[in-house]
Amino acid sequence: MEKKKSKRRTIEERVEAIFKFIEEQNDFFPKSRLKEIGINAKDGEKWLKLIEYIQNQPRIRIMQTENNTFIEKIEGKYQAMMRKALIDEKIPHKQRLQVINDYINSLFLREKVEMERIKG
Repeated sequence: MEKKKSKRRTIEERVEAIFKFIEEQNDFFPKSRLKEIGINAKDGEKWLKLIEYIQNQPRIRIMQTENNTFIEKIEGKYQAMMRKALIDEKIPHKQRLQVINDYINSLFLREKVEMERIKG
């Protein structure tokens, strides 16, 4: 009898499985439910900490050319801080609305400065 060789999932496949599983949930759920997608509690904790860390970092854009991959920061630390404030339910709605406007304006300003830098 031949034993089936189990194929290990790639990092991308694991992350996609986690986010798909989270998307399918209607409410909050215990981390232990990640077992349903083949992720044990210890690994689940590591993955969730990594995801949370990444979500708190300034946003980047990845550009792929034929031979190279370029990484561009599209958000600074200030914008990342404002983005976090947008979803902070402890901050009053009126204040969050002002943060949204400030965030968008700061992104436009960053883009404008970058365009002027490129032009020369």
